[in-house]
Amino acid sequence: MKAIMDLHTHTLAAGHAYSTLLENIDAALAMGLQYLGMSEHGPTSPGGPHNFFFSNYKVIPRIYDREENTGRVIPKPDGSLRLLCGVEANICSTNGELDLEERYLQKMDYALASIHPFAFTAGSRKENTLASVRAFQNPYVKILGHPDDGRFPLDYDELVREARQAQAVLEVNNSSLNPQSARQGGRENITELLKTCMKYDQPVIMGTDSHMCFAIGVFDDAEQLMRELEFPKELVLNYDPENIRKLINITL
Repeated sequence: MKAIMDLHTHTLAAGHAYSTLLENIDAALAMGLQYLGMSEHGPTSPGGPHNFFFSNYKVIPRIYDREENTGRVIPKPDGSLRLLCGVEANICSTNGELDLEERYLQKMDYALASIHPFAFTAGSRKENTLASVRAFQNPYVKILGHPDDGRFPLDYDELVREARQAQAVLEVNNSSLNPQSARQGGRENITELLKTCMKYDQPVIMGTDSHMCFAIGVFDDAEQLMRELEFPKELVLNYDPENIRKLINITL
């Protein structure tokens, strides 16, 4: 089985990523993806985009392919790649408050919510879990991003049970498995998360968290770990295009 969607990616607009949107689209086509999600960091992020960035998604074509003669990436109504425009919103408090207002969120295809140290002060395991749960109870939030950072410990049993109740999806973040990641205990925490998801039959979604185009659609570390744990592929949303409908409330 081959992953056909990557919904956690960043562009130059993030302020700390290194590829353009067009370069990411080109990479997604080369990887054979059917869905690419642009999930730029929310405005609290240092160097991140202003609120207005998220209000202008209407100018971006949504379906792409390659021009037959040149191989150049072009918008094409019957193309093979669908671009989805969203946000990786920052969780800012134990109330699950996000750094982007509803009037922006409602215009997007989807939203992830994630804890980052520049927007959220680490609390107890209970407080961090409460912040995460309240964030994905927001009707616009479909995915909880990288719930694996040991700097913000979480109660995975409670997190997974609440995610199941809210019909939210938890992310297996491929970049957290990079030994150079700033997040702490990524492999150990993702292992615990996956085991808990198996216990409750809870779906997950892999995200590359790409900050350069070469990482788009590359889930090698996440897939290797799931093979080691014998994690059921039917619980991984990335492999079936029908699963996009569980996340994105638009006509596809």
